[in-house]
Amino acid sequence: MSTHTLHNDADSTNTTYDNTMARSMALNLADWHRASLQGFGVESFYTDALWWRQPGGSGIYLGAIVLDAQTPDETLFAELRTVQQAWELRSFGLYDCWATRDLAGVGFERAVKNPWYLREPNASPEPKLPDGLSIEIVTRPQQLADFEWASWAGFEEPDNPDEAFLGREPFSQHPLETLDDPGMYYLNARLDGQVVAGVIIHATEDMVGIYGISTLPKFRRRGYASALVRASLALRPELPVSVFPDPVSVPIYTDVGFVAAGEIAIWRRREAR
Repeated sequence: MSTHTLHNDADSTNTTYDNTMARSMALNLADWHRASLQGFGVESFYTDALWWRQPGGSGIYLGAIVLDAQTPDETLFAELRTVQQAWELRSFGLYDCWATRDLAGVGFERAVKNPWYLREPNASPEPKLPDGLSIEIVTRPQQLADFEWASWAGFEEPDNPDEAFLGREPFSQHPLETLDDPGMYYLNARLDGQVVAGVIIHATEDMVGIYGISTLPKFRRRGYASALVRASLALRPELPVSVFPDPVSVPIYTDVGFVAAGEIAIWRRREAR
């Protein structure tokens, strides 16, 4: 594992980290995208500065991810123009994993800037399963279909999920092929047989990333997401873990040792006219 440093100052409001950890986080994010999109037959590309992909597959995945903070702007901008040409007039999302670039001059609009959080390799916290809840590692197609349905319901929040998703193709966001990827884990939290929450964990050589955690609206505030995070940490306890949670979800992570480690800027390419 790469050497790294992480320090908190006295009031825990200013965390510093080295570039190696931020790059490992960015590469993990990119590899999760690569592995997921590969199942749709979508090709990905890497340079020292950038991961990017061809159009296609599900729209939940980014079009590009900045992988290096030191690349000169002119080099990065030239590479982004290549990506824009590949996407023609279509819009796509982009993460700057250091939040240091101004991409407005090359056709992007910044949506938001959010902290990302890091947990050092450490013993996993004791599992705490709420009454009646069980957690499974997804290994079979039906389990993945259940995960995807719950993810749709958790993120989109329709009043009647069964009716809203009628006719939607299974595995249209999370392809079956990802079940064969040794770095990809899906966890389902079940209550009375129903999947009520889920999370994706992606492991690379020196980082674990937590992605796509969601809970069905009527099952929130019962500790199900916290139970999934604890189960996630137990999968690869020898590795650091990164996550970029919604602000309301931050206590779920800080309660088990995550600290703010940097910022990610979320950009969107403006539609060409």
